[in-house]
Amino acid sequence: MQKIIVALDDLPAGLDEKARFSLWNDRFNAIKCQIDCSRIEGQPFTAHFEATAVGTTRTALCDASVNRMVRTPQIVASEGVDEFVICINRGDKPMVARQLGREAAVEPGAAILMSMTEPGAVHANGFNYLMVGIPRIELAALIPDLDDAAIRPLDPSGAPLRYLRQYVTFLHSLDDTASDPALAGHIRTTLTDLFALTIGAGRDAAQAATLRGLRAARLRDILAEIKANFADPAFSPGQLAQKLGLSPRYIQALLHETGASFTERVLELRLQGARIMLMSPGHGRLKVSEIAYASGFSDISYFNQAFRRRFSASPTQFRA
Repeated sequence: MQKIIVALDDLPAGLDEKARFSLWNDRFNAIKCQIDCSRIEGQPFTAHFEATAVGTTRTALCDASVNRMVRTPQIVASEGVDEFVICINRGDKPMVARQLGREAAVEPGAAILMSMTEPGAVHANGFNYLMVGIPRIELAALIPDLDDAAIRPLDPSGAPLRYLRQYVTFLHSLDDTASDPALAGHIRTTLTDLFALTIGAGRDAAQAATLRGLRAARLRDILAEIKANFADPAFSPGQLAQKLGLSPRYIQALLHETGASFTERVLELRLQGARIMLMSPGHGRLKVSEIAYASGFSDISYFNQAFRRRFSASPTQFRA
């Protein structure tokens, strides 16, 4: 997974606003499909763009003080790109998309499907968007009538769009890249499934995509919540289920597929947290019982037994 960032900090110092925009726009267009951009006049130009590529699947985040992005007939003809993109409005102002003789307002939080094969334009008073682009050939078997779905606002409250946005944001938060082919393939499949479900896959394809894309996204949310809350002694499957709007049974089933139950994962995180604190000179003044409580244990006897069973040593033997 390649990650490229185009930021104003990378530009030479001393440029005026027009030159800053021109140079940024050149670099912006050098790493993605060509787009004719216009900046907002009368105010300082600001922009940050980052893109990732996993095989032929692209994602991007863009926050820029531009008011127009256009794919002209000349640009489309010169590139020959056959790709569809979902553009999610992350800003606080609406965007207006035009393509195929249609026009649609994209309110904050909403999204739109556009074809890179057809000329089109998007106007806004400043762009702040998240984008996912996938070749037509990879979507055709999942989504009937792709072109008919273009320039139709997508429901921002729908689970597929919500998970797609979260998954792309998560990918862009990573410092490292996925060089392992199996991992890259999993990322690409998850993005394609969530993309298809957001647009409206056919019944059979939707069922298959749901089993892959949504389950993978929900599992990621479950694991993130466990990691964030394991030190709370009251943390339970019921509490987790209520937070995520899922059933405890569904959560347990997803975790079972990973080879470790909720209880096993929480216990491991608590034990590892306690071990790190015991080995840290900065926690040398804390009693073993205080470290156990801080790590989420409420029964010291159980903590001692579990710790010795896991690390073949007592907690005191791990003191720094």
